[in-house]
Amino acid sequence: MPMSLTPVLSARKERIFEILRATPSITTAELAQRLGVSGETVRRDLQAMADDGIVEKFHGGVSLHRDVQESPFQLRLRTNVAIKRRLAQHVSRLLPEGASVVLDNSSTACFVAEALAERRGLTVATPSLEVARALALGGDRHTVMLPGGTLRSSDMTLAGANAMRFATQLHPDYLIVSVAALSARGGCLDFDPFEVEFKQAVSPHAGSVIVVADASKFEAPGLITSLPWQNVRVLVVDRTLPEPLARATEGIQVEVTGPVSDSF
Repeated sequence: MPMSLTPVLSARKERIFEILRATPSITTAELAQRLGVSGETVRRDLQAMADDGIVEKFHGGVSLHRDVQESPFQLRLRTNVAIKRRLAQHVSRLLPEGASVVLDNSSTACFVAEALAERRGLTVATPSLEVARALALGGDRHTVMLPGGTLRSSDMTLAGANAMRFATQLHPDYLIVSVAALSARGGCLDFDPFEVEFKQAVSPHAGSVIVVADASKFEAPGLITSLPWQNVRVLVVDRTLPEPLARATEGIQVEVTGPVSDSF
């Protein structure tokens, strides 16, 4: 499975990766300032990421390696693995037997699917072949539904008009998604228009919307509101929300799993 690939990134290294996704290149000094750590700490992380082929260093700065820029999804499958697995196990415990579920095409959804593969009797719809493959490892325990559409090879997502028609017809008990960012002002934010439209098509017809996000998503960069806070029923996170997010999510059921020890 893709989740077994190495190297596994710590939370801080994933944050570096997310910053570089939004910024083509950045100086080491600016990166240290944005992370709130010393220049030596950043240089140590960047050297490890360069050794793994994730970033390319230049005098005084860094950028994502060109191969990583072409396929960021595979890298996200091996970032914050321990945290995402804990979040996924928590989500699995929230779902009753026989529930119908829609999972999005996020890397976190792959880990949720991995956890659900141990369950039985669920009906799961998803636009992601990676999510479907994780569920299939459990054999015939679940009914798995995929849309028609055009295969997006960068993240193995079935996208396009047929996939969107499929989304509008779904009325699941639970819609489970991850997002690029949790914003006190903007709600749940994403970058990709298809991912935004898919969530917005399913969420009005879902019995409950569960958003799953680790602490690296707190006030991270994001472009488009995919879900306003009033559409979210449950928020599953690994750390206590900072005060602005806590105020914005009043009335939402917030489940905190607790941090996993790493090198952050």
